[in-house]
Amino acid sequence: MTSRTEIRISCRRHDWTEALFDGRVREPGFALRPDAHLPLSALVDPAPALDFMECGMMTFVQAAADDGLPILALPIFIRAAFRHSYIFVNANSGIESPRDLEGRRVGTRYEMTANVWARALLRDEYGVRLEKIRWVQQTGNRDGTRFKLPPDTAMEMVGPDVDLQDWLAAGKIDALIHPDILPLKLLSRGPVRRLFADAAAEERKSYARIGIVPVMNVIAFRRAEEPASVRRVFDTFARAKEAGLDAMEDNRASGLLWYWKAWEDQVALLGRDPVPYSLAKMRPTVDAFIGHAVAQGLLEKPVPAASLFADL
Repeated sequence: MTSRTEIRISCRRHDWTEALFDGRVREPGFALRPDAHLPLSALVDPAPALDFMECGMMTFVQAAADDGLPILALPIFIRAAFRHSYIFVNANSGIESPRDLEGRRVGTRYEMTANVWARALLRDEYGVRLEKIRWVQQTGNRDGTRFKLPPDTAMEMVGPDVDLQDWLAAGKIDALIHPDILPLKLLSRGPVRRLFADAAAEERKSYARIGIVPVMNVIAFRRAEEPASVRRVFDTFARAKEAGLDAMEDNRASGLLWYWKAWEDQVALLGRDPVPYSLAKMRPTVDAFIGHAVAQGLLEKPVPAASLFADL
């Protein structure tokens, strides 16, 4: 284990972590890397490259639960996003409603955290029978997770060289559910549109119905880590988030002309901090995610959320 004079951390630069990188929040001895989704080997190898690392919820939960890796997570939810706006269809496919996805070829990366949430919303909020979708799965998964498809679910495998966005525009697939997309670029490729014409409204209605903001990533660390370091890292990330929220209140920091409207609407609906760094407050969200992962074949069985997170 590295000396406590240096704590090696990887995490993306984000509104809630930027203060760690730009110096607004300083912590002596922190060595920061602006990376997310590095292999878990960087954390658990005999000579690990990192002490704390950002990783996808699905990667972390499966590694800790099914694989039994000696890791825990801090309740630091770096990334959160609704997923209605990341479901795209070919405009010539005849798909007008979510149930129209049944029987269609839908491109995906099945194992990704974001897509667990996307499939769950289709099933739970719109009654889509996921087993009726003909999934087109791109191999070379980023998260490294495994899955066992639910009964009667069909999946076609395609290689990492396939551009699923091109396939969508060309009509080789009818729809695409994928988070690694720049929407405006995809929408400019051809006859492509979002499944939900007003996805933002659907996402707000989703929150009003179930009170969940889908979370994507956490900060993982080895169970053998020193408790003082665990607390120090958590407190520092909490300070950085507070600095980030303060910055988000200043419309002058954004080039978006109606940023103020988006911020004020969000605060009115979700409050100033939509994703508290607290397992107690986020427990319904974490429990829901675990349930979705089991139902979709990504976890063998449910796991108590408290067994996955540090007791802070």
